[in-house]
Amino acid sequence: MKKVGVFEIRDGALYGPAQYMKDQGDVKLAGILSGKDAAFAICAPMSPDIETAILVALQTDYAGWKGLRQLLGGLR
Repeated sequence: MKKVGVFEIRDGALYGPAQYMKDQGDVKLAGILSGKDAAFAICAPMSPDIETAILVALQTDYAGWKGLRQLLGGLR
């Protein structure tokens, strides 16, 4: 098992916040896995392994997604 923030890979499956995954996480993961996520391609070699790199990328994206939701919620 590997865990970074609210994401973990356990027994070959990825776990993370359901609403984030529905809103944009699945698209982010698809971009990573297809090789089309440029930021991931640049940063991944700095991680100790590919699983950690994926978890870090998702956690970073999640933080931005959550922060934007909180900001927009405060404006309402």
